[in-house]
Amino acid sequence: MDRVVLAWIALFWLTAVAEGLQVTVPDKKKVAMLFQPTVLRCHFSTSSHQPAVVQWKFKSYCQDRMGESLGMSSPRAQSLSKRNLEWDPYLDCLDSRRTVRVVASKQGSTVTLGDFYRGREITIVHDADLQIGKLMWGDSGLYYCIITTPDDLEGKNEDSVELLVLE
Repeated sequence: MDRVVLAWIALFWLTAVAEGLQVTVPDKKKVAMLFQPTVLRCHFSTSSHQPAVVQWKFKSYCQDRMGESLGMSSPRAQSLSKRNLEWDPYLDCLDSRRTVRVVASKQGSTVTLGDFYRGREITIVHDADLQIGKLMWGDSGLYYCIITTPDDLEGKNEDSVELLVLE
């Protein structure tokens, strides 16, 4: 009987300690100015003792966001989003219908830029924050912070922030 109780206590303790990988982006939407620097923040916690691999991925909007800001959004998109309040016509579409690229990856202290971003002032600072030196027009979109650890496979390994670059 005592062994059963000890086993249950051990199981509850392990469950409480090993909550798995948790990735959070504190700002879900960030507005920044063209040609100015910005930092997209990403925090993570893990029970792993192995170094994490950090990757930032860019996904373009499904539709042009500038038309909406100028009051020219399509009536079809407006009617669809009114019927389904959880659906966003600018953010929710298949990856095959938009541009998807790796911005940067960090393993240990080594940061590698994706092909499209080579030559730009972009790096990953602190544990997982994406620092962009000079914003360009094409930088508007969704940015995903993805964390991978070899021995912590449970939990939430990614989160996203929307970046809108204005003139």
